[in-house]
Amino acid sequence: MEINQILTERFPFMSIGILQSRLSWSIQLRWLAIVGFFLATITTKYIFELALPFETIWQLLVVLTVINLSYVFVLKIFKEFTFLYEIIFLTLHIVIDLIILTVLIHLSGGVENPVYLFYIFHVVLSSIVLPRWYPYVIATFVIILFSGLVYSEYTMIVPHYCIFNTDTHENLALIILVLIIFAVTVFITTYICTTFMKIFRQSKREIDSLNRKLVKADQQKTQFFQYSSHELKSPIVAIKSSIDGVIANYSDKIDERPLSVLKRASIRSTQMLNILKELLELSRNRTLAPQVYTEKVEINKILNQAIERETENADVKNIKFAVDIEKGDPYLTGKISDFEKIFDNLIGNAVRYNREKGEVKVSSESNNNLLKIVITDSGIGIPPKDLENIFAEFYRSENAKKVVNFGTGLGLSLVKQIIENYTGRIEVSSKIDIGTTFTIYLPIKGK
Repeated sequence: MEINQILTERFPFMSIGILQSRLSWSIQLRWLAIVGFFLATITTKYIFELALPFETIWQLLVVLTVINLSYVFVLKIFKEFTFLYEIIFLTLHIVIDLIILTVLIHLSGGVENPVYLFYIFHVVLSSIVLPRWYPYVIATFVIILFSGLVYSEYTMIVPHYCIFNTDTHENLALIILVLIIFAVTVFITTYICTTFMKIFRQSKREIDSLNRKLVKADQQKTQFFQYSSHELKSPIVAIKSSIDGVIANYSDKIDERPLSVLKRASIRSTQMLNILKELLELSRNRTLAPQVYTEKVEINKILNQAIERETENADVKNIKFAVDIEKGDPYLTGKISDFEKIFDNLIGNAVRYNREKGEVKVSSESNNNLLKIVITDSGIGIPPKDLENIFAEFYRSENAKKVVNFGTGLGLSLVKQIIENYTGRIEVSSKIDIGTTFTIYLPIKGK
């Protein structure tokens, strides 16, 4: 197993992109810390007139500025780190920051200066980013740094810079109390943060595991669709051909009642073939890898052709078309058959589920390389409870079943899938007994 895969499993809430954003975020915070500390020293020197080694502090801030600039430079030059290097780089951030913070605390008052509480920020960050026992290593490192600083000032190994004119750094009992409270605070903070992260990481692993199972189940379903559709198509074609052959050659010799049964069987077999065709189309689109199309598709032309194909069915119910298609030829690259399926499905449904003497409105307009197509009918409408499922596979609303008792429930699912393959989207709104509106948004290349 590759090291990156192992690290990804141990850091389920992390990715290279997230780590890079954390690095950028820490760089920005470091700029704020540099500016804030510099302004604090200016205020301390000229307003409170404390005797601190300000020049040394400023030199250290310059060093921190150079380090931060180097971080910026590294991130810009080496844009693609491996996951392992991202973790190492972020860990170095934390360690270097802790060392510099310790020196700044020493130069600005040591144990007298509450700035040492800033250690907690790095403890929290390490608990979020690092796995298992590594945050406790950082926590221990923090305690060693601060305890070493306090001990060094107490024993005069390094000079103490006083800010309150007190002997706090020489009060052994107070120092021990501060260090105990500080150590307990650091470890408790680490424990709380790591416990939460452990829960979160475990939840993420379970979610990822369930997601993999769902993806696998979905793939198996698609494979079943492909296999069953392919295997069933041939015998059904043979059955239909046989029935149609009998009807064509012997209809004058067959009584009306058995002839009617044969005709219904032919119609049902045609419907079954349509179901298999839609299943194949749906499974093919689900497994289709992203492709680069070069064929120019003239949307308005295909839309008008789809309307013409439904005119005969509309005339049977005295349904009128109100067409307001924008002038010009908005186009994109793709497969003409894909867009024929989209418009045939939507316009066909608008006619099929419409009322007698109803109306179907079809309009289009483009703006900023985005084509908007609206198809509205005055039909039965879709109940609110069914709207959220209308694009689900095999789903048909109850009122639709009453109007047309046979259907696959695959058409709208296929339409949505094709539109999304072209980075478009489809929306639906409807009111019972008033009508339904489908709105399609497609990115276009031009007019």
